[in-house]
Amino acid sequence: MAASVMPPQGSAVRADGGWRLTGRWNTASGVDQAEWVLLASWAPADGDPTDGSPADGSPADEAREHRIFAVRRAEVKVLHTWHPVGLRGTGSNSVEADVLVPDHLSFTLRDLARVQPHAARCHTVPFPLVAALIFAAPVLGAAEGALRTWWDVQTERMRPDGGTAAQQHVLARASAHIQSARLLLERAAQRADHAPVTPVLVAENQRDVSVAVELCGSAADELFRTAGLRALDEGDALQRRWRDITAARTHRTLDFGSAAAGYAGALLVARTAVGAR
Repeated sequence: MAASVMPPQGSAVRADGGWRLTGRWNTASGVDQAEWVLLASWAPADGDPTDGSPADGSPADEAREHRIFAVRRAEVKVLHTWHPVGLRGTGSNSVEADVLVPDHLSFTLRDLARVQPHAARCHTVPFPLVAALIFAAPVLGAAEGALRTWWDVQTERMRPDGGTAAQQHVLARASAHIQSARLLLERAAQRADHAPVTPVLVAENQRDVSVAVELCGSAADELFRTAGLRALDEGDALQRRWRDITAARTHRTLDFGSAAAGYAGALLVARTAVGAR
């Protein structure tokens, strides 16, 4: 399943038994391999018969809602527009659609944040608890791959006494950062699977994931910087992983500033609630 749900794009209007969805959506990651695509538009809220999708791309008033639609991959046209400096493998091409989507294949963004008691665990946690993990896991894998590639090259030219102090320092620091990132992400995944869900827990997961990505990024930067001329070749494996990590760090779901603000806010709310009791 591919998705292009942030920000809402295209247009959605009420039709018989569902929604008429038309327009173009950018960055539908994985669409070339997908069987379904999730597409989002501003849509009239229930009971509002007017058209959705204002011209400026934002809700015109409170009668609009961020609605997501599940569309079969065969029903959209894929435009091969994805030519980035990194993350080329995600195939985040644009798509165009003009389809009728039945009601049972549509939901709102609020539905993702609404827990469903007595359902499977994946439906009893809010989406923000796990959203960043989806993007952080491949960053960790790329960082581990970058470290292996860097080490393989260094051992080819390393002295029998264990290499220079510079090589030793890069190896120790980068490996510690990457292993620390793995511990943070494993802890976040463990919370998502088993811990009682609270606003503070959600904020802790977002904090830990963003820090893990920063650790991977700093490790990749140092590995690339010290890799030598070989890494400057476009086909070099270390450079590719460095580009992937650098590109992934631009995703707003992984932004440390937003995570830090959310964490501080959650703690303040929790403290206020305790004081009120």
